[in-house]
Amino acid sequence: MIPPGIKMLFVIMLLQIPFQIWSNDSDLNIVYHDFAPFSYQDNQGQAQGILVELTQAICQQWPGQCDISIRPYRRAIHLFANGEAKGIFLGWNRERAETMWFSLPLVQTEYGFYTLKDFPLTELNQLAGKIIGVYGPSNTYSSLMLQQDKIKRLSLPPLLTDIYPQGDDLPMRMLQKRRFDAYYVNKDVGRFYARQIGLSELHYLSADREILYCVAFNKAVTDSETVRQFNHLFVKLLQQGRLDKIYQKYEMQPIRLPEEDLAAKSIPY
Repeated sequence: MIPPGIKMLFVIMLLQIPFQIWSNDSDLNIVYHDFAPFSYQDNQGQAQGILVELTQAICQQWPGQCDISIRPYRRAIHLFANGEAKGIFLGWNRERAETMWFSLPLVQTEYGFYTLKDFPLTELNQLAGKIIGVYGPSNTYSSLMLQQDKIKRLSLPPLLTDIYPQGDDLPMRMLQKRRFDAYYVNKDVGRFYARQIGLSELHYLSADREILYCVAFNKAVTDSETVRQFNHLFVKLLQQGRLDKIYQKYEMQPIRLPEEDLAAKSIPY
């Protein structure tokens, strides 16, 4: 016969199980990588950047635990692929949407080419046969390959690539030292690091490649309802004006996609 005290303890444990399961399922840990001004660590090791601050605002409203960390890019990808991190900062693309859920876009930006002042750049064909610095493997590199396709269709010499494994100030410094002819990069990232190293009077050519930056969630380990809840909190904060100062601080604006487009992009709402 089970003693009454043990019975009571057993009942309490049973009552706690559903809550613990719900709590674990609702917890979020989101990894970012060093990609200023969107996500980076300051001199004190604190996470900074517009995407970090926007996500922190959502985390403050999240019903479970919600943690944000900055990791090296490859480490972040590893944690996400293994399911150790539920969310990761990524640019949306069709291939990724096959295996990932996406948050609503937190920001919209674009890719383009930066050149030094003595190489005024106005057309893509000026870059035929030139060496292009790029961060990769990454969505940025994939976008550059689309520009490569345009060059090939014009029957011009192909772009030559100089690939860097990080998207920090190093590639911009290499442009400054003329290690390559042009730097293909997110417009805001390039501008941020050019200011950091005191490089001015750059030319910029837009590649007409708008990019949506989101938090991605692995479909294998995260259900769509979790992402839907994340998106609803984001919209609520937008509507309340509680994110306005963050966007103003970084001189950016929120992007709103037509609701009918969301399902096809694997954006639960």
